[in-house]
Amino acid sequence: MMIYSLIIGVTILCVIGLNLCFGMAFYGYDFIFVLEMIVLHIVVVFIIDAILATIIRHLLPAKWFDFRLKLFHISKQERKIYEKLQIKKWKDKIPELGQFAHFRKNKLEDPTNNAYVERFILECCYGEGVHFSSMIFGFLIVLMYPQYALMFAIPVAIANAIIHSLSLMILRYNRPKLEVLFERNRRRANREQGNKNEFK
Repeated sequence: MMIYSLIIGVTILCVIGLNLCFGMAFYGYDFIFVLEMIVLHIVVVFIIDAILATIIRHLLPAKWFDFRLKLFHISKQERKIYEKLQIKKWKDKIPELGQFAHFRKNKLEDPTNNAYVERFILECCYGEGVHFSSMIFGFLIVLMYPQYALMFAIPVAIANAIIHSLSLMILRYNRPKLEVLFERNRRRANREQGNKNEFK
């Protein structure tokens, strides 16, 4: 939560500074208007994010978010980027919002249960869809007041995109490890089933 709060705080300060230096002089509005517009844009982008999350997680079919689909493939090059970004060191400082889908992803509770691991991977893919969509569609707030977009909407939309990109990278950093675990469990289950068949 600390990183999210820092990004939001820096964004608010930058927007206020931008408007103190340029906006008020060019557009003639006052400081109260600046604060109202900041709050309005943050609330609207939050509503857009919430609507997208609801549609993607609760209305779209699970088969669209199968980790085996090419859309969800994570290359070795991409994984190297996440290693260079040292995601492992700061990922726990980003809030995990899985409770809204009734499935928390901040801890692997039952690593030997492959049905659970597969559900975990599915929720990661859903999360990736939500965060990527929010990064893109968050920029719709520029349509509210196009004349003030540079002063309010664009900075808020960029901050929103940064916040979602952090969560997206964490999910894509973690998922390959889960896929390896899933495959290991599957092979072990097949061996155990084969041993049982031998003694029948």
